Amino acid sequence: MRTSRWSIAAAFIFLAATVLPPTAKAQMALHFSAGPTLGNISSDEFDGSTTSVGFFAAVGTTFMVADNVGVSPYLAYVQKGAKFDSETASYDYIEIPVLLVVGVPVGDGGTQFNIFAGPQVGFQINCDEGGFDCTEFDDHKGTEFGVMGGVGLGFPMGESGTLGVSLGADLGLTDLYDTVSYKTRTYFASLQYTVMVGGM
Repeated sequence: MRTSRWSIAAAFIFLAATVLPPTAKAQMALHFSAGPTLGNISSDEFDGSTTSVGFFAAVGTTFMVADNVGVSPYLAYVQKGAKFDSETASYDYIEIPVLLVVGVPVGDGGTQFNIFAGPQVGFQINCDEGGFDCTEFDDHKGTEFGVMGGVGLGFPMGESGTLGVSLGADLGLTDLYDTVSYKTRTYFASLQYTVMVGGM
């Protein structure tokens, strides 16, 4: 029986929330992000695909390397895919992006404009094309390498929190199949809450 996507995402967020905070010996930023995704594919062989709608959920942190410059690793559950006429192709991944984040202060109230970009590696946990399990195809690839980037705004929330909104793109660089040009193209909107933890 196939596990519900919502159950996978909920379990992932619960585990990340309960495991990461106790490991922090010094104060660190903990990010929780979620939002909708718009998926499609880039292919020389397949025409006429349209956008499919999904969602993502992620948890991460940031290591500051300079003033207003940080490196942010994340662990994310991402729904990708596309529509072909009456059929939908759904590809679910556990992704690990590592993003360089550059922040630009906006005004004196603590608001910050952020630009982020970096590589990602994704491990496919579900592959469904019109009801068929595409992991059974001989030329199927279960690992995807890609790049991610976007822009966002962060707003201070209380003494130790930040609320952020962002728009970005997650572009697969490897083909889903060995014998076909077929790369994922995923665009997302994110609502992110950041809290400082640890330091006790």
